Amino acid sequence: MPSKGGRREGGETGRPSGESVVEAVLATASEPPAPTERPRPPATADAPDQAQPPLLQDEPESEAPEWARLYSAAAVQHRERREQVEREQGEAQRLWEEFLREQGEAVPEGERSLERNEELHQQLRRLARTASAAAYERENVIGDSHQTFGVEIEFVGADANAVARALYDAGLAGSPQQLGYHSSRRQEGMWSVERDASVDGEVVSPVLRDTPETWVQLERVCSILRAQGARTSVRTGGHVHVGADSANLDHDVNRFRRVAQVCAWAEDLMYRLAAASGRNGRTHRGAGRGYAYCGPMGSADFEQARNLTELAYRVGTSHGVGLNYGNLLQGRRTIEYRYFDASLDPARLQANIKLACWLTKRAGELQDAALPRERTRLGTHFQARHQSDGLLRRFADLVFVRPQDKLKLYWVYEGSGWQRAR
Repeated sequence: MPSKGGRREGGETGRPSGESVVEAVLATASEPPAPTERPRPPATADAPDQAQPPLLQDEPESEAPEWARLYSAAAVQHRERREQVEREQGEAQRLWEEFLREQGEAVPEGERSLERNEELHQQLRRLARTASAAAYERENVIGDSHQTFGVEIEFVGADANAVARALYDAGLAGSPQQLGYHSSRRQEGMWSVERDASVDGEVVSPVLRDTPETWVQLERVCSILRAQGARTSVRTGGHVHVGADSANLDHDVNRFRRVAQVCAWAEDLMYRLAAASGRNGRTHRGAGRGYAYCGPMGSADFEQARNLTELAYRVGTSHGVGLNYGNLLQGRRTIEYRYFDASLDPARLQANIKLACWLTKRAGELQDAALPRERTRLGTHFQARHQSDGLLRRFADLVFVRPQDKLKLYWVYEGSGWQRAR
């Protein structure tokens, strides 16, 4: 991603310098393949096989015409690939710098609005299609080190005990065995592998914060899952829990109501952003299964709720809904976003966490007058004859503040599609 939003040495957190943008773009580019080594002749009695220093000449010897032909072809391919990468990096850098200029503090708020500025919107869409937009971030990812969150990654295709053992050996899990569902044997600060009736296993994180260690752990967990043969399917979810107290929701029913109102207003978009299964990862896992375990809200009539308990029941308190307020009634004080499909791509999981945390934080801060009152139900854009990006643009303006977070939102959006109604 062109900007990590991280802390620059000798400067303040915020808008990245040109140098940091270049470094981040270069960090995401694939390294060019190493030149092909010249094969050594087989060992003989007169010439025993010994380690030979690499040849320093640029061209092969003339007595190896076939090898020389292959070498030349590989060199051409290498040069073309390097030039293509450099062109893509340059274009991504240019788009990002243009976007940052438009997002600059000197520009009036109205002109920075993605909803009102078509060129700014198109710049971000183009940038979101570059490889740099998918970069995994390792510092200052959500911009608040006090915000707590957790993630649950369901998987199929792997032996859950083997996954637990691998995580344990890596120093990540507190037990080398799969535990029971929501087990009381979880160790504080450690990951665990637990049973879930609908899948082969579920990896559950401890309470996490936006620290470099957290993002190293998440990346390592995904790597171990893949190495053990784990897969995702239309049965697997990737739930995100957001700490209500660290998001400053306190016990104010109105702040919790605004979180639910944003999710109801952007319901159709939430399912698009959550989709990561089906063909090319563009279909939501619930589309062909009645959205079991992640269904849309009911009436979304929150205004009559007099307290948090009433509001929780109106939003949803079971594992059957996409936005689950059930933990608020059990003293665990988290909002669970069950919309998301599971993924073993750490960048995608990170984007899900970013979305859930920012939505919770911003909705709690905004005034009621700033929130849309309409509801865009699941399936609205799928059924529409003329689809538009209007909901995305309004959502980006409302929920995200930092340019790098808007870019990640657009990256997820470009990789998914509108979903069917329930």
